Amino acid sequence: MARKRLAVVNFGCQMNKYDAERIVGLMAREDYDLTENARDADLIVLNTCAIREKSEQKVFSHLGRLRELKEKNPGTQIAVCGCVAQRAGSGISERMPIVDVVCGTDNIEKLPDLLRQAGEEQRSVVDVSVDASFDEPSVIQRQTEYAAFVSIIKGCNHRCTYCIVPLTRGAERSRPSRLIIEEVKQLAANGYKEVTLIGQNVNSYGHDLPGERSFPALLEQVAAVSGMARVRFVTSHPADFSEALMETIARSETLCKQLHLPVQSGSDRILRRMDRGYTAAEYLAKVRRMRALVAEMAFSTDLIVGFPGETDDDFQRTVALVEEVEYDSFFLFKYSPRPLTPAASMPDQVSETKKKERFDTLQRLQQGIQVKRNARYEGRIETVLVEGPSKKDAAKLTSRTASNKVVNFVGDLSLKGKLVPVEIVRAGLYSFEGRLAAHSS
Repeated sequence: MARKRLAVVNFGCQMNKYDAERIVGLMAREDYDLTENARDADLIVLNTCAIREKSEQKVFSHLGRLRELKEKNPGTQIAVCGCVAQRAGSGISERMPIVDVVCGTDNIEKLPDLLRQAGEEQRSVVDVSVDASFDEPSVIQRQTEYAAFVSIIKGCNHRCTYCIVPLTRGAERSRPSRLIIEEVKQLAANGYKEVTLIGQNVNSYGHDLPGERSFPALLEQVAAVSGMARVRFVTSHPADFSEALMETIARSETLCKQLHLPVQSGSDRILRRMDRGYTAAEYLAKVRRMRALVAEMAFSTDLIVGFPGETDDDFQRTVALVEEVEYDSFFLFKYSPRPLTPAASMPDQVSETKKKERFDTLQRLQQGIQVKRNARYEGRIETVLVEGPSKKDAAKLTSRTASNKVVNFVGDLSLKGKLVPVEIVRAGLYSFEGRLAAHSS
């Protein structure tokens, strides 16, 4: 019997990329092969993100474009998974009857059964029930053979007033460290060179499991796995970023000296309205302390402009913070109200015009900072993990430094998945041009 074809459309963050790998692995057991062409697919899965209004709008726009395809090929099944599915539930299939399955964030393992049920009963099936356990994964089909995501905690106990994550991912649930270490060891045995530990708030790892190790202790154990050259993690909540964690990062050669630490705003007044649990001064103290321990620590962050009530003075405090920290990169967002979050009903909503002005100001500032920080790399020899051919220039390979800088250079495809030394010849705004210094595996 011929194998069927699966198309996965992924929206959002690294957690979503990880969930997409789980979906592909699960459906591979059901005789599905991955295809990039949705028009040829027997099953189309939209793996969704609800953290921004625009992200959710993209999902429904995409479903609208799939309507014609479904009409021409009624046997094609369409599933919506992830955070939009968890938030909207049956509202998705009511709005878009072409959807066969709506599968919440805790129910990816049920997807094959839900698809069978939808096919047998010829109706839309919805499962957004919550599962308090966390033993995944059963199967994963990794996107690469050299770098992998490993999920360690899901959900979040913080209640930031703008954030929908606690509503879509639930309360924090840690995965037993025994399972995490087993997975990392197996990855290393299979030749993987890099793992990224992922969760909505990795810093809180272990607090919900009596007797479980802390996040710094887990990091030490993961970093000690033989054969694993690099360990990263995302995302860290600044309120839970501890001295013990900083010292663990500083003393380990395996832990990458790159940290994503979302600040969201540089104004204490806005941080209080966001219910972030720290002040700008406390955040900056942690950045300074981390750089005292590791001078070349690369920082990235998330920032929101136009949060309800944000004044010009509040925004200037954010500008001042960005100028002091000098981030290597950032993710910048215009505030968008999310359903059922406290911020959505706050007074003093900021106009779209003002949001755009502030967005553009920070973009220009950050570009200048990046040019300056990246220029320091010119002439250096950096060890990079080779990812494969560059998407923009097939004659070159693309790779990443431990500080997460993209480096493109001329080299043989046999270097894919290997760690090699590269001299940085030219530093651009978003990527570097390099020259292979010597061959190394």
